[in-house]
Amino acid sequence: MDATWGLFAAGFRHQTSYRFALVSGLLTNTFFGLVRTAVFLAVYRGRGEVSGLDVADAVTYVWILQAIFALLWSPWIHELPTRIRSGEWTAELIRPGSLLGRHLAYDAGRTASLLVLRAPVPLAFAAVVFDLRLPTDPVGIVLLTLSLALAGFAACCVRFLIGSIGFWTPDFRGMFSLVFGPLYLLSGFVIPVEFFPEPMRTAATIGPLSALLRSPVAVAGGRDVAVALALQVLWIGVLVLVCQYVLDRATRRMVVFGG
Repeated sequence: MDATWGLFAAGFRHQTSYRFALVSGLLTNTFFGLVRTAVFLAVYRGRGEVSGLDVADAVTYVWILQAIFALLWSPWIHELPTRIRSGEWTAELIRPGSLLGRHLAYDAGRTASLLVLRAPVPLAFAAVVFDLRLPTDPVGIVLLTLSLALAGFAACCVRFLIGSIGFWTPDFRGMFSLVFGPLYLLSGFVIPVEFFPEPMRTAATIGPLSALLRSPVAVAGGRDVAVALALQVLWIGVLVLVCQYVLDRATRRMVVFGG
């Protein structure tokens, strides 16, 4: 347990050292948040609601998305497959403890740094400028924070699974380009899942990718909070098991070029 917390703390410190990236990321998130808000305000002009969401729900969706975008699709997403391709990953095989546990602990620390230092700023800015549907009571704030943290950990698992493509092909960037389109769409990073046609909407609402964005948005709006949190916990458990299965399969057949 001490080693796990040590790796978590090391990941947190690592990510906080990139101060210029933090500032530039905040400016980028805020800019695109304003652009997306303008789009949704145009969509809702003359309409009370779309697919059960009113304008406050839509704008809240936009700014939660912008607040946690870097948590989910982190700037270091290419590090794992790059280390696998270079052979550097083999050093992990001789270290004590759970290989997956070490990786997720360090990655969760980096993600937590973004959650603490980067996510609140665009959300606070939007709460001042726009009419957002965010909790104001202590319990609601705690539940939203918990949901965002669960989304960040689910993203660690998703990133690991995507990065594991590097075990099977050295040309992982081409595979990334094929994977990211469906992931962006089905997780709600393009449009809210409520805008999807049935049965695609149902699949996206209860599927594993709902843990990334749809659940935090639902918790923020106070809609089916218990169900949204339960789905996040359930899918995190499933994702961890899948990550372990993939890792076990990959390490049994791993080949280091030049080794």
